[in-house]
Amino acid sequence: KQQRGGRAYQVLDGEGDAAYAFPARPSPADYALHPVRGFRCFCQRLVGNFGSDFACIIGVNYFCVKGMLLSIMGLVRLSYCKKSLGVDGTACQTMGAIASTPWAIKGAIGVLSDMYPLWGYHKASYIIASAVMGSLAFFGLASLPISTPTGAAALFFLANLEIATADLLCEGRYATKMQEKPATGSMMVSYVWGLFQMGALVAALLVGPLADQTNPKYVFWICVPL
Repeated sequence: KQQRGGRAYQVLDGEGDAAYAFPARPSPADYALHPVRGFRCFCQRLVGNFGSDFACIIGVNYFCVKGMLLSIMGLVRLSYCKKSLGVDGTACQTMGAIASTPWAIKGAIGVLSDMYPLWGYHKASYIIASAVMGSLAFFGLASLPISTPTGAAALFFLANLEIATADLLCEGRYATKMQEKPATGSMMVSYVWGLFQMGALVAALLVGPLADQTNPKYVFWICVPL
């Protein structure tokens, strides 16, 4: 037990990690501090079981890449089609279907990375290569005078390829970690989906005002460093 303000709350140990347990007779202060204590213990368990470096890598991927980038593309696409490309909803939907193809071939990407490692790395090399292509695609969407849905669809395809590749290969890596410590596996799932939803929320707050007040293509400048 640990003491806070003269009262005790439990931190249970299991498989080398700490789990917060609410006191049997809580005070108002225990109720008020419960979210803080629970979050702190969650972070301690996450880092203790998976390591700070791995937690940071997964956090950046699911907050910035899958959370923000994927949401920004989905939210800005219709406005981009109307204001920048001047096409109707049907053409925009067709462009979106072509651009989302990488999500349908995630299995092929996984097989390719397992069979043909680049520079001796099965996952990191493909993530870096796809990130370079995705950054160039977002740079093109932000700076090039694209006037046809075909050109835009090709760049959106590369951007989705970056996100789908990073998502798939990071999933494979944290799934392996979860198998090593099954008792703490649900913690990683909560961490991943929590950051994904937070990234999507931030993207929604950014895209709406920017797309309404400026040219939607300028929104893609936010995506280049992500």
